[in-house]
Amino acid sequence: MLEEFKDIDTIVYRQLYNGLKKLSHAYLFNLNNNVYAEDMIMSFVKSIMCKYHTDKEEYNNCYVCKRIDDGNFPDLKRIYPDGMWIKKEQLDELQQTFSTKPIESLRRCYIIYEVDKLNKSAANSLLKFLEEPGENIVAILLTNNINAVLDTIRSRCQIITFSKNKVEDYITYNNPVLFLNIQYYKNLLLLILQIHLYS
Repeated sequence: MLEEFKDIDTIVYRQLYNGLKKLSHAYLFNLNNNVYAEDMIMSFVKSIMCKYHTDKEEYNNCYVCKRIDDGNFPDLKRIYPDGMWIKKEQLDELQQTFSTKPIESLRRCYIIYEVDKLNKSAANSLLKFLEEPGENIVAILLTNNINAVLDTIRSRCQIITFSKNKVEDYITYNNPVLFLNIQYYKNLLLLILQIHLYS
């Protein structure tokens, strides 16, 4: 659930939590290579698209959310670069798919990964889609290079910027047990130093 991330990046958490009360039609996430960013964004997407759970246990056992994770939910579309670029044909297919009403959810959502890699014609197609958003369609655009995203696209999105990670974040994310061991020995060393100083 989104609440799991409230202490990870408090500013982004507040923006997303408040965003659930009044959704924008488009979000541009500046990831800053944050290791938690995509997990946090997917929790946000699940909160938008699924209303079947009210607590963490229900969330972890939710059939809809599991299908979102597996890429088998019809009202969520993911777009990745095809080779070096995201191409117009991919955006055309997206618009065609989203020209009808949602199938299972109240909303439809699309996620474009590495949106800075749109080629010129794809960028124009996306721009038109953002200028004339369909009813109950939410755009999620992701980038680690926000300066490479066209100004015209940026201006039509709510921009959310993740903070850069500290070294401990990489350790915690990749090996939480190792992090706990490091913290333990760090605290032990501080205790020994304090004893030595005051003895």
